[in-house]
Amino acid sequence: MIMTSIPFAQPGMAARNVSDTFTSAEIFNSAIPHPVTEDFPVAADLVLPAFSVVGLNAAASSLAMATRNFAPGSKASGRLVFSGVGTADDTVTVGATVYTLKAAPTTVPGQVKIGATAAETASNLIAAINGSAGAGTAYGSLTPPHPDVSAQADAAGIVGIFAKVAGVAGNVVATTETGSATAFANTTLVGGMDQIGVQAIGVTTAPVVDTDAAQRVAIYRAGNFNPDALNWNASFDTDSKREAAFRDAPTPTNILIRKRL
Repeated sequence: MIMTSIPFAQPGMAARNVSDTFTSAEIFNSAIPHPVTEDFPVAADLVLPAFSVVGLNAAASSLAMATRNFAPGSKASGRLVFSGVGTADDTVTVGATVYTLKAAPTTVPGQVKIGATAAETASNLIAAINGSAGAGTAYGSLTPPHPDVSAQADAAGIVGIFAKVAGVAGNVVATTETGSATAFANTTLVGGMDQIGVQAIGVTTAPVVDTDAAQRVAIYRAGNFNPDALNWNASFDTDSKREAAFRDAPTPTNILIRKRL
């Protein structure tokens, strides 16, 4: 059995009596396995007490205290419709990248082969955007994959374009065209939304102290935990909110929160 005194009264966390000390039996409500995952990064200057309820920040780059008001971000998107095969030197602009239709692409970056059908031209453009098979034939051989978006076939002759990263930043990616056989619905991608809050995915196994350098800490991703023995963001201000904290957590999280009777 381990004994640990869990810090309290941290900024933004629910308060706990200063004298509270918990045994491992009080932290874990049952013999359900509580495996420790690999270490996760923690940004410099972030303090996390042991047994903090945490998730990944909006960039998914490091841990942060989980919050109740979580809502996932969404990727901005757009659609380009080909009504015909296109004409040589028609252009499609996505962000800062210009794609130019050609009868026979060369090595020039951004050149896209005009197909025998609208669907074929659309497929060649998708390949160019993604950097997939067809370099040198379907599109210019020196064309790099687009840095900010990916593309897919939404239907025959229709190109769906999606920001690679969720968030409102994708809403400024330009989507314009020249020529009579192509049309975007909007002049930029639309629908991108930033993540709100932080989804709970685990419980830290050890404290993280204030340093000027990034750190790493292991977290529990499964087990049956006593909510009174954990450190919570202040937004989890009722027992019902704490019990629901992990219900929408992604795999492999399998954490049950149950108040000790």
